[in-house]
Amino acid sequence: MKRIVVILTTLLLTCVMYGQGQGSFCGAVGTPGCTAIRYDSAAIIGWATGCTVERGPVDIIDPDGPKVRYGNEGFGIGLATTATTSAVSLGDGGTATLTFAEPIRNVAGPDFAVFENSFNDNFLELAFVEVSTDGVRYVRFPSTSLTPTTVQVGSNGSVDPTMLNNLAGKYRVGYGTPFDLDELKDSAGIDINNIVYVRLVDVVGTIDPQYATYDAYGHMVNDPYPTNDTIWASGGFDLTGVAVLHASAGIAGIASAVRVMAWPNPTTGWITVIGVAGHEAELCDLRGRRLGSWRLTGERTRIDLTDLPAGVYLLRVEGKVTKVVKH
Repeated sequence: MKRIVVILTTLLLTCVMYGQGQGSFCGAVGTPGCTAIRYDSAAIIGWATGCTVERGPVDIIDPDGPKVRYGNEGFGIGLATTATTSAVSLGDGGTATLTFAEPIRNVAGPDFAVFENSFNDNFLELAFVEVSTDGVRYVRFPSTSLTPTTVQVGSNGSVDPTMLNNLAGKYRVGYGTPFDLDELKDSAGIDINNIVYVRLVDVVGTIDPQYATYDAYGHMVNDPYPTNDTIWASGGFDLTGVAVLHASAGIAGIASAVRVMAWPNPTTGWITVIGVAGHEAELCDLRGRRLGSWRLTGERTRIDLTDLPAGVYLLRVEGKVTKVVKH
């Protein structure tokens, strides 16, 4: 009997480790049926161009205590990367509101994807996702969390992604969680063909009923809690970007013709820009001040940033915005 228990336990741990899990939703990156969107996917035609963060506390049980301070709003703008350090922390119950150069519209399949900085497939810090047309009325995607709530997922604990649906942060860094506006077609107060705002609301992962948050079906959402990072004061959902997967008619032509990327990113000096020859690349700071421009001379153009101070910059090419981090 003991041998059977050991074998079953080993199989269970193996399933969780490789993302197969025990739930009915799709699993970790690389498993059959996974819907994750890679940060450099050809399906991506744009990124958020504005980000406003309302920080939550490091620990919800001390709402008047210190707020998280890791990262800045610039990390929510432009291209997500595979760097776990290129993120802005929301804190317990904090929010990030993203805006876009053009409205997101509903077409076949997922319409946008949210990226987080998890360093593996099971340390998952989650967020609810809401959308708005006017910035006043927000509608939340109906989320599901079937993670057991008998034991708190600890500060460094693991979550099975197959237990989760419609929660941002389901996948490791470099892979976004997709969302389909068609799921909200019967919602009042928004136009799913004219979504201007995407708001992320950190899930407070405690199972203490006094502070817990709940999915659309009344289940407590259990994720890593509490945060024990007192050095960097990070915690909660760590945003690295929001990608647009479909464009409104106004930018459809540009989106199909122009795809811009820059690497290495972060960089200490030079970057290589992938774009269309003849287009102009413009570098701006987070206040929109123009710092320089270059004419792209081929599919790959090198740009020298060695004289710029460390920080976050925005690279624009034909209306598309890519975030560039300089160390």
